[in-house]
Amino acid sequence: MPQPSTIDKFFGAVDDAYDVILDTIKAGSDRRYRVSKGLIEQAEKGQREALELAHTIAKSPTDLGKASAAVVETLTKTQGRILETSRQWLDEALDSQQERREGLRRWIDANRQAGEAVVEASRGVFGRAQERARQAVRPNRDGNRAKAGGETQPRRKAQSAEAESE
Repeated sequence: MPQPSTIDKFFGAVDDAYDVILDTIKAGSDRRYRVSKGLIEQAEKGQREALELAHTIAKSPTDLGKASAAVVETLTKTQGRILETSRQWLDEALDSQQERREGLRRWIDANRQAGEAVVEASRGVFGRAQERARQAVRPNRDGNRAKAGGETQPRRKAQSAEAESE
């Protein structure tokens, strides 16, 4: 039977692989939340700025200078928000790429460790089986090979009994 440490290594590696998957799912969920929250905040700011622009124009509909300045200011703020949102998306995409790369590296490492544990356990099991087979089948004094499992005597007696009866 494999050593407990080999079994522990295997299940530890499998647990690590599942942790990588769960961490990746959590990171994706957190990212979606941040992006959604950012979009909502930008939409709220845009709505407030549009209301301020409408308020400014409604207060003084005949003052074209003030209305033009308010429109330019609102457009400038809108462009700033668009740039900020684009920067946030780019940062999130870069972070996502880095997290995926790191997650993949961790996942590959965990699977490598699991594979090594399986190989180690297999070597132990097959090594012991090979040793038992060597012990069970070894030359006797007369050069014949003995069979495993203690069936050598009854079979020989049965063969000799058959030979005598013939």
